[in-house]
Amino acid sequence: MIKECPVNIECKVTKILSLGAHDMFIGEVVKVHRDRSVLDKEGNVDYSKAAPIVYNQGEYWSLGERIGRYGFSAE
Repeated sequence: MIKECPVNIECKVTKILSLGAHDMFIGEVVKVHRDRSVLDKEGNVDYSKAAPIVYNQGEYWSLGERIGRYGFSAE
C-alpha cells in the first residue's frame, strides 16, 4: 500500500488484453483500504478530506464538486 494515499484499492488481475502498442489489465477489486482520517460519521470516504487527484492526458486535476449520483443522472 501507498502510505501517502488515504484510500488504496487492492485488485487481482483477471485478464490481460493485448492491444498492440500496450496491454489493458482487467481486474477484480479484492479489498478497499481507507485511512480513518478521511471517513465521515457513517464510515464512508469524505472526498473533501481525501482530496483525490486524477491524471488525464498529461495533466493532473483535482476533483471539483459532485454533479450527479447513480451513474450519469443529474441531481
